[in-house]
Amino acid sequence: MKTKNSAYLVLTIIFVILSVIGGYFLYQVVNQRQSSSVNTIPITTPIPTNIPTITLTPIATTSPIASSSVKSKLTPTPTKKIASPTATIKPTSTPKPTATPKNSDPVESTPTLTSYESIGDGFSINYLSSRKLYQDTESSGNRYTFYLPSGNFAVHVGLNDQWAWTTSNRDFNGDYLVAGQNTYRYDISTQTIVDLQYNGKNYTLQCVHNGNAAIKTECEEFISSFQFL
Repeated sequence: MKTKNSAYLVLTIIFVILSVIGGYFLYQVVNQRQSSSVNTIPITTPIPTNIPTITLTPIATTSPIASSSVKSKLTPTPTKKIASPTATIKPTSTPKPTATPKNSDPVESTPTLTSYESIGDGFSINYLSSRKLYQDTESSGNRYTFYLPSGNFAVHVGLNDQWAWTTSNRDFNGDYLVAGQNTYRYDISTQTIVDLQYNGKNYTLQCVHNGNAAIKTECEEFISSFQFL
């Protein structure tokens, strides 16, 4: 009888030991599976935050510039169209004058080439007479807007080392010369911007062409006609 009781006791001890060992290994397996599932969470790529922006202020209400500073010409000077470089900068706004031509203004069937000179800011430029010319000021200096509903052109003159728009990518080179000066040119689908410096002033030539082929051609002629006085 004692022998049977001893056998039962030994078997019971062995069973308890095996149960403890089995529970320990089961705990280790479950813990490893949980750790493995946590490590499989994908890591998302952070969005870059160093994208520069263009800031151009809207044009205020002004009266058209008097015609005394405007000279007419008959034919525009043909220019060679320059391929647009790539750029990552995105404009944040497009300047638009709040003053619009009156309905009573005569409409020209064939616009003529007109020359404008700014003695104070030291430049001249040609534009089509179908555009209305406005002059006002902005935070960086003076602005000359050549208004047309389908797309405005503008000359921004930055004073005191200021520019009409901001970019960290302004690099002047001789790939595209305007008035004999190196430029920084920026092209996107809706507009073209050309920066150049001369005699202590920062000049920005801007065309809002909205992808229109005819206005883009006019823009090239507008920019290439720019000269210093």
